[in-house]
Amino acid sequence: MHFPPAPRRVPLSLRILTTLGVGSQIGWFILGFSSIFFWVFVGNAELPFTFRGPIAMAGGRVTSVEQTGASENKTRVMANHYSFAVIGQRYEGVSYTTGRSVEPGDLVVVQYRTDDPRQSRIEGMRRKMFGPFVLFVLVFPIIGLSIVVFTMRLGRKRARLLADGVLAEGKLVNRRATNTTVNKRRVYELTFRFTAYDGSQREVKSRTSMTDRLEDEALEPLLYSPSDPTLAYMLDEVPSRPEVNEVGELKARPLAAFASLILPAIVIVGNLLAAR
Repeated sequence: MHFPPAPRRVPLSLRILTTLGVGSQIGWFILGFSSIFFWVFVGNAELPFTFRGPIAMAGGRVTSVEQTGASENKTRVMANHYSFAVIGQRYEGVSYTTGRSVEPGDLVVVQYRTDDPRQSRIEGMRRKMFGPFVLFVLVFPIIGLSIVVFTMRLGRKRARLLADGVLAEGKLVNRRATNTTVNKRRVYELTFRFTAYDGSQREVKSRTSMTDRLEDEALEPLLYSPSDPTLAYMLDEVPSRPEVNEVGELKARPLAAFASLILPAIVIVGNLLAAR
């Protein structure tokens, strides 16, 4: 492979594409999809620290009771609307409970914040539709965010290798079938061995389902860090396989880079709008 020597100029589009690779896109998808449930459930959950401060009590009256579309343990969550007065000023609110516990016209005790009576609830009920139990949905956004952070950090390292990495050839020394399939093709973990500049033998692993062209001890191009030969990756790995133009420079891939930004942008903007 005719590959320009280091240091190389890496186009911004190629850096973006390498950083936001397939693994990162999977993480962004998980984060985006699970964020919907985060805002639906956690955004409507009564948490222990959300109703604090100086609290006073007043007498109130239930004005209406409605069923919500939510349920807990197959029991419908009810919205209990009420009104109360503080120093002649009338306020209205809604508290939630599982199952029907009050009726319109019932007298109730209302807890309210003295610094802002608009924040209130019927004693023994909650101000939001769900209780703290819905916090379990945080597991999935955390998983997605962890994948995003891990894969983007790895992608940034690979982007630096595009600029400063040493080109070498790795010999295929082992292939192992995994439990993963892509388009009904088995994914294999491939181990390549290469000789670093200091003469030491190093190994790098890669995963692919396209192994038909690879024979035992086949030679494949790779890049490794001269300061840390343990940091290496195969040039055939998608999506960051670089191409060289007619003047010996790495080709820019603006369309592919733009496409890789779409999903992260949707997730970020969607969460910002939901947080407003």
